[in-house]
Amino acid sequence: MKDGLSIPHIGIAIQEQLARMDSASGEEYLAGVAQIIAPLQQCLGASRDEMSVLVADAGRAENTDALRRTNDNAVRVASELFAATRSVPMVQEICTTVRDAIAERALELSRRKLYFSGTYCDLPLALLAVGSDGRREQTLVTDQDYLFLHDLGSPDSELSEEEMADYFGMLGSLFASKMAEAGISRCSGGIMPVNSDWRGSLPQWQQRLTTMFLFERSDWEKNIVNLIALMDTRFVCGDKGLGYYFGKMVRARARNNPQAMKQMGRIVSAMKLSKGFLGRFVIEAEGLHKGSFNIKLLAWMPLVMSIRLLAVSVGIEETSTLGRIKRLWNDGHVTDKMATELAAAYHIITGHRISQQIKRLKRIIDDDSYINPYELSGNEREELKAAIGSIDELQSMLRGRFSMLTSVDHFLPASQ
Repeated sequence: MKDGLSIPHIGIAIQEQLARMDSASGEEYLAGVAQIIAPLQQCLGASRDEMSVLVADAGRAENTDALRRTNDNAVRVASELFAATRSVPMVQEICTTVRDAIAERALELSRRKLYFSGTYCDLPLALLAVGSDGRREQTLVTDQDYLFLHDLGSPDSELSEEEMADYFGMLGSLFASKMAEAGISRCSGGIMPVNSDWRGSLPQWQQRLTTMFLFERSDWEKNIVNLIALMDTRFVCGDKGLGYYFGKMVRARARNNPQAMKQMGRIVSAMKLSKGFLGRFVIEAEGLHKGSFNIKLLAWMPLVMSIRLLAVSVGIEETSTLGRIKRLWNDGHVTDKMATELAAAYHIITGHRISQQIKRLKRIIDDDSYINPYELSGNEREELKAAIGSIDELQSMLRGRFSMLTSVDHFLPASQ
């Protein structure tokens, strides 16, 4: 899997160029290289320094106004870094790291508010993230994707189960409100601990998973969506012993359930792409987004979800998409060519999403999910087309893999 030119390769390329020059032109050439590299080094160093400052700012914030300023500054720093480097991982590192600090402080402020109002519970609590936050892939615009995992307490606890449920319900409500005030909008799908489905003790979560794996007709869609979201669970803060291995437990239970893998495989491999006849983009024919397509639904989500499913199915615990691709390649589950193309697809598609988010923040566009491929340069258009083509190939591989799983499943005893 090729991550681009290595430092030795760059050095060789420079040496080869110098070999054709006299001393004067060689000095001029190297000065030009330095003029390109030095500002980038300065930008990277400044961004990392600012990220450290923002994490510290979040940790000592006394209200959500201060947290919002921290979030706004993180967006500014990440936007400037993207403009200088076009680096998707650098943007994600800044946004996720700072927002982890914001979430931790928002939870502390929420517990403090309940304490001073006379409501207190000392049971251990872990804050966990799912979705893009669980993958450490937050970008400039994001929403809340969190859950609570709390201790059940001892049998002789002073609090009843109802009182515990009430406390964590109030805490979840306060936390969601404070995060929204800090600039992290509420999740449209309801994945927040303000909702009872997204908070509970370990036994309660284990029971929920058991229910999800039944795939009952009435709740099938809800259960599969929730299960897919839980595949990216990541510990953020709180009681590490309680929450650190929760995601690993969820992924193991899913991986060891053939029906769950089959159902997720069926959904992921059938997701539509903006790919039509002869590889042409499928775009909106009329309406507000005429000439555009939803790059989130028709490119980014199929890529991320396909990689996640394949990684979970073979026992990879890494949650980031690029990390999963690298592990899949290292372990021999995808070829060098496919790994390289999928990593490139992720950088290209996510890079376009960040560019659209910048346009939205500048009020140039209203909806950052849509992109008009014919407004891109010819090279960008071909890159995007190739990226979507690589997702199509991955989905074809998944259809073969999980139809095989379905076939084997027919021969398994019902008790399996």
